[in-house]
Amino acid sequence: MNGLRRLRIVCQLGCLLGFFWLFVATEYRGLDELPYPVSLLFRIDPLAALADFFAPGAFAWRLLWPALLVIVATGLLGRFFCGWICPLGTTLDGAGRLLKSPGGRPRPGLRKIKYLLLLGLSAAALFGVQVFGWFDPLSLFLRTLTFSLYPVYNLFANRVFDFFYDHQLPLISDLVNGAYPFWRDHLMAFQQPVFALGLFTALVFLAVLLLEKFERRFWCRNLCPLGALLGLCSRHALVRREPASLCSDCSRCQSACRMAATGSDGHARSECVLCFECTEYCPAERVRFGFHSREGSGQVDLRRREVVTALAVGALVGPTASIAPAAASADSYLLRPPGAVAEDEFLRRCIRCGECLKVCIGRALQPAWLDAGPLGLWTPRLVARFGYCEYNCTLCGQVCPTGALRPLTLEQKHKTVIGLAVLDKDRCLPYARNEECLVCEEHCPTGRKAIVFEQKQVLVRSRIKMLKIPRVVGKLCIGCGICETRCPVEGRSAIRVTNENESRRKRDGLAWKADEKRPSA
Repeated sequence: MNGLRRLRIVCQLGCLLGFFWLFVATEYRGLDELPYPVSLLFRIDPLAALADFFAPGAFAWRLLWPALLVIVATGLLGRFFCGWICPLGTTLDGAGRLLKSPGGRPRPGLRKIKYLLLLGLSAAALFGVQVFGWFDPLSLFLRTLTFSLYPVYNLFANRVFDFFYDHQLPLISDLVNGAYPFWRDHLMAFQQPVFALGLFTALVFLAVLLLEKFERRFWCRNLCPLGALLGLCSRHALVRREPASLCSDCSRCQSACRMAATGSDGHARSECVLCFECTEYCPAERVRFGFHSREGSGQVDLRRREVVTALAVGALVGPTASIAPAAASADSYLLRPPGAVAEDEFLRRCIRCGECLKVCIGRALQPAWLDAGPLGLWTPRLVARFGYCEYNCTLCGQVCPTGALRPLTLEQKHKTVIGLAVLDKDRCLPYARNEECLVCEEHCPTGRKAIVFEQKQVLVRSRIKMLKIPRVVGKLCIGCGICETRCPVEGRSAIRVTNENESRRKRDGLAWKADEKRPSA
């Protein structure tokens, strides 16, 4: 193994371990502050920067300037990000070894799919529909960890510790029990994560891994839009391979290259991920990389008709989807996290990474399926029956890498309205059964209670008694959802939070003037 290849492997493993460390560190550990969230990785993600570029408003220079540095470095060096940094690429390399991925000759017909996908997604984003996050390899990897693998890991770890706590095995139990405090405080979730789309997300990721059975790095070669973007940037990279074409007495590069970057048409710089394996398996040791060669091809094999078709499809999808009824209007229970920008901008900024869901300490956030519209897949929504938005927590805004959730101070959070709680008098115990219940009022966290009681005389078994009847004070309710979470009525809660009056929406004259009337916390 030569020095460059060894250095590349060390870099890949280091980046993957660093990614895992950031992921585990992005967890509530008793403080409302995350100094090193895993969303730092998205700041070097050019696809996230492209999504932000097409979103309404100014480009988030402060957050995403590192992604521009990656683009510049790619223009000089080539697709080093795919071969040296990308955690999904490293995982696919490992999966390829396990699955014994076959090599293969370059297949331009499949390879161009990723470019057409990138063009279609960009055209759709230009016309108002942003779904880069569905295909972004960093989002795909992080989403799978958050929704599927991390919950399973926590469940397994908890059961292992429970087993050794319940069964005192000589020596082993003492070691495991002694390790538990460190594991709990640094390597496990604050509480067991539970997500609705865990199985679906895992199946999508498994499908990406199984593509390795057909070809090495099938995803990277043929489907990854981030790889396509970096490939376009690296067309004129200065680091080039020599020789840039197949040798007349050997064509091993054609079948052995993990990216099929070298074929009868020469070496394609836009496909090479600088793994440097060809410098090692070349039997004559002819292959070199350097800044000196002028040979090689940076061309992307796309026909004009294909480019126009991809752009047209994307341009058609954008306006067609944007004229559909807004999901938030059709579903009054579609709640977004605090700090979310207006729904249209939110969908165009959210990159579906799932980080806000991971750090939610009230377990209120769930990934949306079709309930947020066909374009809202994997976006965060607050399901108050499952959990509530903690009154003194601002973590979700801290980890959002694209500004879909604005970071809030605690004072701003206390004044931010997610929605409005509404009582269902057919299910609420005092209304429906003349039974006393104080739960929603007791848990209401606002400075002045947003749920108050009114005394009322009721007739119970031929006797008159005084009963406390709950009432929601609209101008004080912030829609945190704890009343819905704690409601003792089985099944659907007797008090539910709707998205009425949310701070991010423009209000008409009938809505509450919450910002004007809301008292300070």
